[in-house]
Amino acid sequence: MEFYVRKVSGKKELFDIEKFRTSLKRAGADERLIERMIFEIQQLTPLRSTKEIYGYALSRLQQEHPAAAARYNIKRALLDLGPAGFPFEQFIAELFRMQGYTAITDQIEQGFCVEHELDVILTRDSILSMVECKFHNTQSLKTDVKVALYCKARFDDMKKNWELEASHRRRFHEIWIVTNTKFTSEAIRYATCTGIELLGWAYPAKENLPMLIDRYALYPITTMPNLSRAQKRLFIKEGFVLCRDAHKYIHIMHKYGLNNAEVDSFLRNAHELCATKNHTHR
Repeated sequence: MEFYVRKVSGKKELFDIEKFRTSLKRAGADERLIERMIFEIQQLTPLRSTKEIYGYALSRLQQEHPAAAARYNIKRALLDLGPAGFPFEQFIAELFRMQGYTAITDQIEQGFCVEHELDVILTRDSILSMVECKFHNTQSLKTDVKVALYCKARFDDMKKNWELEASHRRRFHEIWIVTNTKFTSEAIRYATCTGIELLGWAYPAKENLPMLIDRYALYPITTMPNLSRAQKRLFIKEGFVLCRDAHKYIHIMHKYGLNNAEVDSFLRNAHELCATKNHTHR
């Protein structure tokens, strides 16, 4: 049964059943549940926007498989790390640490002309990298070529300072730009031409942001659908960002209104989510 859905932009397009099936499979839902949800969506005529279908699927997964619901919710969860970008920077630093990097955040480096505030500095195998984290509150916003141009200019200013400094203390070898949404085609073209490393929602085709999150089971607490937005922000303000750290923040959960049963449920779901790595991206 074919039908059209309305996207967030307002544009209508044919509902892609295979794409929907793949997203559920990637989240870890079993085949029987996936086929039942597809059948139900085809029968429920009021579900005719991508937002409505997403909300329905998330609710059904939460009932049947909370860990799969959390994985399915990852795109929205990254947007919910806001409104400020600092939690996203901390999250990205930890994601690089999981890959064997040393990562420090919020550093000031001297350029030839001006000082530069760097979101993350990475070190691995004697390679020093600067990382620019571009956080967006809306998934329709993309990181464009102006960001890449800006990062290259900062890199060149620091490089010039290093070349003229007698002691040659710190030399940056790489630039990374990391975003929670997508890059424009022009940004990708410029980055490819100038050697800038990009990491985003769907870029590169392999080893992109959701794939790495999945591989290292590094899920932010914002993936948990049963938390209110206010609770998520309060938890993040207290430093509680990652599901894997839930056992360290039981007192924070109680502080902001979760009862014993809700805390136990949160701990159980967080443990299942982080203990079982999903391999469907391979």
